[in-house]
Amino acid sequence: MATPTRSSPRKKNSKSVQETTPKPTQETTPKPDEDTTTKKKSPNWTIEEDKKLCVAWLNTSRDAIVGRGQKATTFWERIHENYIDLVKEYNTDKKNSTGFKELPLRLVGGVECCWGLILKALNKFSGCYSMVEHRLQSGKTRADILTEAKELYKTTVGSTFNLDHCWGILKDAPKWQANQQENAGRSKKAKEPSTSQTPTNLPSSTPRTSSPAVIDLDKEESDLSQSVLGSVRLEGNKAAKRKQAEESSIEKMVALQKDLVQILRDRLSSMKSATQSTLDDTIMSKDLTNLDDKTQDYYQKKRRAIIARNLQEEKEKEEREKKEKEEKEKKEKEQKERKEREEKERKEKEEKERCKHKRAEEDEDKEEETEEERNDEDDIEEEEITEEEDVTGEEEVEA
Repeated sequence: MATPTRSSPRKKNSKSVQETTPKPTQETTPKPDEDTTTKKKSPNWTIEEDKKLCVAWLNTSRDAIVGRGQKATTFWERIHENYIDLVKEYNTDKKNSTGFKELPLRLVGGVECCWGLILKALNKFSGCYSMVEHRLQSGKTRADILTEAKELYKTTVGSTFNLDHCWGILKDAPKWQANQQENAGRSKKAKEPSTSQTPTNLPSSTPRTSSPAVIDLDKEESDLSQSVLGSVRLEGNKAAKRKQAEESSIEKMVALQKDLVQILRDRLSSMKSATQSTLDDTIMSKDLTNLDDKTQDYYQKKRRAIIARNLQEEKEKEEREKKEKEEKEKKEKEQKERKEREEKERKEKEEKERCKHKRAEEDEDKEEETEEERNDEDDIEEEEITEEEDVTGEEEVEA
């Protein structure tokens, strides 16, 4: 039996599955003596197979008894068993239908690989859907949100979303919604360095190469163990930080998606204008010589409508350009007036500073002059007193 191409080991399948399932191709270089033309390629997955796989994943994930603590191999073996049962039931029910083509019984590795591709696309689309749902105003229907989300997905990813059948099965399932919330919280948490220490009495989780769905099961088991061991406060802090990171990230993503949606709308508007222009050119260049009178009247009316619309568009364009020019001139005038006002205020402030400084200098000079005059008066008084003393002394000597 050919081994699955996934990294994790798998148990042997039943004989019936081995006989009816094509061997998966391996990405190894064939030896020179091997005949590569005899190898068969597995058929592409159909929409019906995608549906059965989604249902099998939900059925296995809903099982509360085995939903926690199971290994990656055990989890995917259970999904594979459930998927095979659904496919066999479908083949039995539809075998007598006209044009019915029996669904192949896939190997466990092929089932896991296909689910990984579906999950990757649905996770991206789920993010687009949530952003559009938060951004759009009330009154929008689910169909409007779905259309906007598909446009956003195409703009962001670069390809068309074609898994509506899987989205319809999973989007309202509680397990899927919980899985999306945990994935969002874990991705935001992984971008930030953890500030809390891991309790020493908790076992460290072993790295795995399993699918995101299996990682979610291990995360739930870890959360349950921490709660039982009494680390409620630690979990509360983690939840608060995770919520804060999610809110900040959502704001940034919403702002980014608004820009993307505006770009998309501009692109759609350009495409619409180009399409309309092509149709107008076709009608205006139509040769009416060999047409009957009614058809000619029809095209003449169309041409008159095109001419009237073009004139109206030209008029609106001129008015719009005129308005933009007036707004630009008004803005430039306001900026000029603001600069002149600021310059005037600056000069007035400088003039006030100069006047203030000048007054201070004048006051200082006046104080110096007053001090000098006071000193001169004191000197005169001292001289007069000295002269009086000299006269008095001379008189006493003569006496």
